[in-house]
Amino acid sequence: MTRIKPFNALYFDQSKAGSISRLVSPPYDVISPEESKALRALSPYNTIHIELGEPGDGAFYERAAGLIEAWLKDGVLKRGARPSIYFCGTEFSFHMGGKARRAARRGFFALLGVSDYEQGEVLRHEHTLKGPKQDRLQLLRAARANISPIFVLYADPGLSLISALENAKPSEPAFNFAEANGSEHKLFGISDQTMIRMAVDALQQKKVYIADGHHRYETALNFCRELSEKKDPLAQAAGWVMAYFCPIEDPGLVIFPYHRLVRELPPDRSSGILDRVKPNFSVKLIAEHFDRKSAASVFKTLDSARKDRIVIMIDGSRQTWLLKLKKQLGGKFKEKLDVEIFKELILEQALRVTQQEVAEKNYLAFETKEELVIKRLEAEDFRFAFLLRPISVMKVVERAERGEVMPQKSTYFYPKLPSGLVFRKLASGPELSERCPKS
Repeated sequence: MTRIKPFNALYFDQSKAGSISRLVSPPYDVISPEESKALRALSPYNTIHIELGEPGDGAFYERAAGLIEAWLKDGVLKRGARPSIYFCGTEFSFHMGGKARRAARRGFFALLGVSDYEQGEVLRHEHTLKGPKQDRLQLLRAARANISPIFVLYADPGLSLISALENAKPSEPAFNFAEANGSEHKLFGISDQTMIRMAVDALQQKKVYIADGHHRYETALNFCRELSEKKDPLAQAAGWVMAYFCPIEDPGLVIFPYHRLVRELPPDRSSGILDRVKPNFSVKLIAEHFDRKSAASVFKTLDSARKDRIVIMIDGSRQTWLLKLKKQLGGKFKEKLDVEIFKELILEQALRVTQQEVAEKNYLAFETKEELVIKRLEAEDFRFAFLLRPISVMKVVERAERGEVMPQKSTYFYPKLPSGLVFRKLASGPELSERCPKS
């Protein structure tokens, strides 16, 4: 069902551009203004210069296209000699459940054939917004390049395909570096036709599920339609988009929750919150004061809940409460995610925060990392914090299979794939007319 093929990636020549660790950037949609400024100063070749414009910079898209062409001309970027897929191994540390953990994730880059969700080849779990898609479409029109990949999941029982690719990788990586957040990446090109055929055949029997990059995927689909209507020579090339494929079963596939932080509410909404949640939740005090000393125990409580549907609430005095959905409501909310229970029963019903207020970024902020929740509650004046459990990857798959989407800010796949490992330039030459090898 899923169509993939190898491609001749563009990648940085470190002898001219400098160390790859100074050239990659986070994906465009998670870069803060402060981080943007630091990345631009880090190197004139940092990927942010072609990935993300500064607010109000209408010339960004054409400038990004010009930079790509200049970097190719100057040899800062070079093109892989043979169509390949690219194995990527990532090792990283993180905190979850109040504990420090270490994991390794495996995946590979290839081109993914785009199709409507209704065709059942590529499935989603998130809604998209008009603004980000318009931004990405303007960049794709100008640069005619995939700067950052779509992150997709596929079923790989026994991890047979990803293990075969890992065993077939060259002895020396193209890139071997650590990001500022400590994540370590190794990238290997695989041009062996037998291994490519194995990957192509394996994915033909699968569906893929978008983990990250819904806006980029839908932008690629819209761009393909646009070029097809114009009978543009690049229309066929636009029918493919660069993607990173990770097995659903990979033990290093980590999803963080988005914890909800609530800024000062009008008194009529914030006062008496415990009384307003008690009709739906049993309430138990689990910490007199949430701080660095008690945080590990609080997050451990969150992590250790099994079938119970829970949310942890930290109030303005930093007293910490365990909210457990009452058993008589279990049937009604059986198919609901914790984030949906929070939205309906706490955010909207108890706090009376509307979705329009959320969209306007009133009252609600989000944080994914446990250590940053602690820091923000120390440094900022939040009236409440609500800690949620992560959604399992199988819940993501189940929702996608049913054609249902999750609320905004439900899943945060960690770590984010850095932009700048490989790029893909649309062209009508040998790369894009390359056919997958036949059996």
